[in-house]
Amino acid sequence: MMGGVTQPDEPADTRMMGIVHSALRRDLVRARLVLAEPTPLTGERRTALADHVRWLMDFLHHHHTNEDEGLYPMVLEKNPAAGELLAVMDADHHRITPRILELDVAARSYATGAPGSDAALLAAVEELETEMCPHLEREELEMMPVVSESITNGEWRAWEDAFTKAKSMKQLADEGHWLVDNLDPARRDFVVHLVPAVPRFILLNFLGGPYKKKATLLWGGTPAADVPSLSADEYPRYAA
Repeated sequence: MMGGVTQPDEPADTRMMGIVHSALRRDLVRARLVLAEPTPLTGERRTALADHVRWLMDFLHHHHTNEDEGLYPMVLEKNPAAGELLAVMDADHHRITPRILELDVAARSYATGAPGSDAALLAAVEELETEMCPHLEREELEMMPVVSESITNGEWRAWEDAFTKAKSMKQLADEGHWLVDNLDPARRDFVVHLVPAVPRFILLNFLGGPYKKKATLLWGGTPAADVPSLSADEYPRYAA
């Protein structure tokens, strides 16, 4: 995302971290709800769910990698006193990585319709939630205030831009619409206004179709369609 709503020399505005986390929590809950239905998915919908779970795991892996290689070394350089908390973040990431890999393997098996793969994928989703969601909350409530104290908004935005610059317009459109899916109006307004007016108009009005079609295939007609983007405070209502 481009643009900005705060001045570059002000403390880092880390709201996007919570919004990204909220989308991850939302879709893991959605996947769990769909997998818990008594009638297993078949055909195109089954394939779509497997593909989406694998996309989520790829997104999460790259999200953690960009924190580990870009954001957190910068924070440590600016604020050595943050080292102890950064070590907690690193330990969290190392615990979560095997769950990401296990969920990816389970989704591959699920796509083939292998016997027992429905239960295995549901279990893998629940195991990742159990490991990941406390980390996301700790990162938002403990780490992000330290990030804001340690780096400027300009430095934060440069890190974010490095994360997105290699992505195509289609990838950014898909991710943008994924982020704002069932997001509350205030946070949605924050996200869309990070993008300058002309590309914002194009992204919102012309490039949302593929994501909306996919979301309807995945969640349409199920309780998962109504799950909001889940902040740390909202997630416990949907916890496994």
